[in-house]
Amino acid sequence: MAQEHEAGPGGPDRGSEAVLLVTGVVDMALEQAEGALRRVRALLSRSDLGDLADDVRRDLVARGRNSGLDPARVMSSEPHLELLARRARTRAGRGVPGVATGARSAADRASAAEPGHPG
Repeated sequence: MAQEHEAGPGGPDRGSEAVLLVTGVVDMALEQAEGALRRVRALLSRSDLGDLADDVRRDLVARGRNSGLDPARVMSSEPHLELLARRARTRAGRGVPGVATGARSAADRASAAEPGHPG
């Protein structure tokens, strides 16, 4: 049974209260971990675990499809930062105010540092 604890006159000092607080948090965390372990053990003991995993995969793929995300755009071969650097170079070439001309992207600097590269 849990004991009542009140801080104040005649009650434990702040150090004792801190110890009791930490002990309570640890006890609660261990109780939650024990419950999670029981659920995992029950899940692993199922004989239809492979079928369950296939159902979960199909459900997640369907959710992804319904999200409206375009997989081809996500899997584009060019990284997002490289696209931004290319746009910045294009704007710099047009003389857009506020964009420094002659700026090189990290990819340009890296490729120029490669041996045998003409840059």
